[in-house]
Amino acid sequence: MGKIPKEYDLTTNAEPKQVKKLFRTVIDTGIEHGTVTVVLDKINYEITTYRIDKDYSDGRRPDHVEFGTTLSEDLKRRDFTMNALAFDLQTGHLVDEHLGIRDIELKTIRTIGNPILRFTEDGLRPIRALRFASTLDFLIEPETKKAIHETKHITKKISLERFQDEVLKSFLGPYPSRMIQLLAEESIFQIFLPNLPPQLFPNHNILKKLDQTSKDFIGIQLALAFFSFLNQSSLKELETILRTLKFSGQNTKDCLLFFEFLTKWEKNQTTPNIDEFTIKKEYLAPVKRHFQSRFSIDNEFIFKLKPIFGEITSQMVRIWEEEPPLLLTDMKINGNHLAETYPQLAKTNYGMVLNYLLDLVLHSPKENEYSRLLHHSAHFISNLTN
Repeated sequence: MGKIPKEYDLTTNAEPKQVKKLFRTVIDTGIEHGTVTVVLDKINYEITTYRIDKDYSDGRRPDHVEFGTTLSEDLKRRDFTMNALAFDLQTGHLVDEHLGIRDIELKTIRTIGNPILRFTEDGLRPIRALRFASTLDFLIEPETKKAIHETKHITKKISLERFQDEVLKSFLGPYPSRMIQLLAEESIFQIFLPNLPPQLFPNHNILKKLDQTSKDFIGIQLALAFFSFLNQSSLKELETILRTLKFSGQNTKDCLLFFEFLTKWEKNQTTPNIDEFTIKKEYLAPVKRHFQSRFSIDNEFIFKLKPIFGEITSQMVRIWEEEPPLLLTDMKINGNHLAETYPQLAKTNYGMVLNYLLDLVLHSPKENEYSRLLHHSAHFISNLTN
């Protein structure tokens, strides 16, 4: 396909114990599957012995692996024709016993042999088919697609970590929207989340935004993916879904923040002009609070929010450049100052006073001066005690 692979897999009829005799530094990375890693000039090379997989009684991994003696045996056990190509480094011959090149040219995903048998061996294979269709922009051959539907009872056996890993891998491709669309069409989400409606209809406008999102911003990608078909869900419901699917704590928290933004933004869209106060309080302040300990938040970071906020993002960047006070920690007055100045004020009222001052500062940043804030706090406290 004219792409440079990130890694190369090497296969041989030499068994692991023979490979270990040939090289000085060999690591047993997956020796039970016949895989060892040779370290040569500080570069790792994964070498796997030809294999013949035996029965897959759990739909996840072979009951035991037998070493084969020919490349043909090894290629037969692969999942899709496009993944059964081998290149002989000595002769320069490309081995293609399952018409993988033809299917790559046809942009087609097809299993080797009977698709139901292939998918029954490993329940992850149907999800991989969907992911490849999404990342490569290929079509799934009709019999293979039909088998996805007919082997769901096997797919149900895969670990949730393996499922969400495929979803995250699809986010790295050019069209993550296709993965979400295919998962919805094939009712795959419901295998792992039985409480979802039997049919899901993702919103295409939201999915379009998913394709425009920066690849290094998983939180926004997840939020758009789930918002496309769960826009009526509460944050609590979404959190349960994300935790069920074993997304990391960080990705879950990030997703919830952006999902909340999307929910608010959809409501705000009915307002013709969104004022600066709302942008600061509802969006920029939570972004700063949530990310400041992990990232240096700059214009580039704010621009990455464009799939959510559209044209308003430019206004957000302009506001951000002005470095306005957004959080209580940005104010020139704090609880200690209140304690010194108003010893009679109940500590339970500090939060009320500081939040009142923060709203003032969000409206008018020039008010963020100690003397001005003290003046405003005196006025507010006198009204509080009257």
